Amino acid sequence: MARPRTPVGTFGDIWFETAGNGMVRARTRYRDEDGRLRRVQASGETERSAERNLKQLLSRRSHHGGLGELSPDSSFKRLVEVWLEDLDLEDRLAASTRALYERNMRQLVVPAFEHYSLREITVAKVDRFLKLQGRTSYSMAKQCKVVLGLAFGLAVRYEAMARNPVRETARLHKPASQAKSLTPAQVAAIRRAASGWRRGQGLNGPR
Repeated sequence: MARPRTPVGTFGDIWFETAGNGMVRARTRYRDEDGRLRRVQASGETERSAERNLKQLLSRRSHHGGLGELSPDSSFKRLVEVWLEDLDLEDRLAASTRALYERNMRQLVVPAFEHYSLREITVAKVDRFLKLQGRTSYSMAKQCKVVLGLAFGLAVRYEAMARNPVRETARLHKPASQAKSLTPAQVAAIRRAASGWRRGQGLNGPR
């Protein structure tokens, strides 16, 4: 008789093994939302602590398990790849806008988040990043906020993140523009140009 399939969102038997450093690993197979079984493991000093850590990990996975392509444990770089693929799938952006989004994401954003998993990216991390960008350029910070908001929005739709952290960040403030006064030399140059404007023969210039 065939063994019954593990229902989606549940795990099978847990087994243990001792690593070379003396720590105990607890392992099992978890059936994700895409229907695939994946091996999940956690460690502890004893079988009991390893099992407890494993079940905590599985609990977080079941609450926000992802839809196969993305999960809370996916890297930020993986999110970027899936997001770019999704932009191409929708095919709603002009080619120049699509290229701008990818450039901003890869050059400005990825270096700051590439070593984080999605579950590790918090509102505080995103808020600080945008503020640091804003100190360099308001326009740059605004563009980063746009692509981050779009990418994290996709992660929420794929159930890999519980919320979009960009929505909770502080509002970006555009620096006030400062009026610049002309130097006496610049004023004199403008006056000379104005007085000589259309003064040639047959031209009607200023009187």
